[in-house]
Amino acid sequence: MNFCVAPCLTLSPTADSCPFEPIRLSFTGNVRLGPEAFTPGGSISISSPHAEIWLQNKQILIRDQNTTHGTYVNGIRIVQQTLLQNGDILTLGAPIVRSPSIPNNVTNEQLKPIKAMVKIVGV
Repeated sequence: MNFCVAPCLTLSPTADSCPFEPIRLSFTGNVRLGPEAFTPGGSISISSPHAEIWLQNKQILIRDQNTTHGTYVNGIRIVQQTLLQNGDILTLGAPIVRSPSIPNNVTNEQLKPIKAMVKIVGV
């Protein structure tokens, strides 16, 4: 079966995201999101760790980890801990323009930021 018993959050890619498999996060502690969480290939616009997500008082919160390209909720760059809600669009990073310094093995899809629809269950 594919369901959450404890509070959890699912991140699913939007059409304009760097492709990745949906991610399901269960909350037993703080969760750090970096490029290794997003497969296949991942986006080069995000750093490790990029953002931290946690459960507090039956709310799911996120904060950026002082990254260059930022963390956005519904298109607004977050500068402090921010409440995540069902249906929010979470963006990690910003589009990167291909330049001669980017290796040829990096695809155009990997230059896109991670953009994910938030689904919250059990909170």
